[in-house]
Amino acid sequence: MNLAAREHPVYVLAFTLAMCAACALLLTFAKEEWHQRIAANESFERIAAIVSALQLGGSVESRSEVVSLYDKLVEPQEKEDLVVYEARQDDEVVGYALDIEGRGKYGPIKGILSFTPDRTRILDLTIYEQQETPGLGGRIGTREWLDQFRGIPVMTDGRKGIVIDSTLEGPNVVDGITGASKTTYEIGKIINSAIASFLAGGRRLVPLDLGLSADDVTMATPGYPRHLEKPPHLREEAEKRPDFMVPPGVENLALNKPVTSSTDFPILGEMEQLTDGIKKSGEFDFVELDLGPQWVQIDLEQEATIYAVAVWHYYKNPTIYNDVIVQVSNDPSFESGVTTLFNNDIDNTSGLGQGSDPAYYARWWAELVDARGGDDMPGTRCRYVRVYTNSGAGNEETRFVEIAVYGKTDQS
Repeated sequence: MNLAAREHPVYVLAFTLAMCAACALLLTFAKEEWHQRIAANESFERIAAIVSALQLGGSVESRSEVVSLYDKLVEPQEKEDLVVYEARQDDEVVGYALDIEGRGKYGPIKGILSFTPDRTRILDLTIYEQQETPGLGGRIGTREWLDQFRGIPVMTDGRKGIVIDSTLEGPNVVDGITGASKTTYEIGKIINSAIASFLAGGRRLVPLDLGLSADDVTMATPGYPRHLEKPPHLREEAEKRPDFMVPPGVENLALNKPVTSSTDFPILGEMEQLTDGIKKSGEFDFVELDLGPQWVQIDLEQEATIYAVAVWHYYKNPTIYNDVIVQVSNDPSFESGVTTLFNNDIDNTSGLGQGSDPAYYARWWAELVDARGGDDMPGTRCRYVRVYTNSGAGNEETRFVEIAVYGKTDQS
């Protein structure tokens, strides 16, 4: 073909289109080829993480051996919302494993969390994908940091989950990473969600969001009056504790709902303040009732399934409130069909029965009451929620700041 023909516009256009088509074909082929290889590598990394977290095979290194161990010893089982990997050796269960996944500070975090055969402790934790800062948040993928989780109990003092913190001590506390608070906070949420879901038989559970920020709370005065005797059932908790786990999609059903009380007219404040969503503990942010046993009651205006009740007593001054009792019913008079969710009246002073739950300092985080009725009975059905309190330590008046009821309606 002579030069004039090659310079003809039709030839140039046809040549350009042909080259574009060839390049597109090559790119498509390369993309598909690399996609398959990447998917295969990701699948193997995950399988290797499951085998490692279940502590199968010792120092096995070859890909074929790892895959063979997985195929021989591990059986995926569908449990409600999760897939649980059960490992058996010589017909005995040696562990269970779950996928864990969430987002860290800079990207996704993926790993495998395994449990002992009796489901009481963490067997191991393996992170096979993360994009956190090397030397800081990236340490979550190192064996040195992950080894801390081996043998940690999944439940401590009746509360599920672990705590990651460098300043605390306890059987369920894992040392954090200095300079990587965001990363360790997120991995803690991921792990606690997996623990709660595993113990709930595979139902997906997520950390309860109380909707609190620095602007939502009041700085509480530290300490406790020395002249007041602490009750024997006081739980002196640090400010960090395992997340309270609930099903996805719960909301505060008490928000702006009607409130009644054992007192016709509060000493201070208005009843609607208890469901207005404001959790501050300032000079005009609470409702004060008379001394002695008192109660406040929230009408959810329809029967609903509730999973948690959060009670904020006045917390500006360090106080322990007496005989905190939380009951629910579909009867507004609470004469029938009453279920007690929480009762820390250890000597039946208030006459509603002797309780065994602990007493707490009034804190900005609130007293959280589990309303799920146990792992095998998710949620409690009710329309009315009543919270009793028998004054504060040192004969202080009963003061409520806010009550939230987390659950779902039939329309949710």
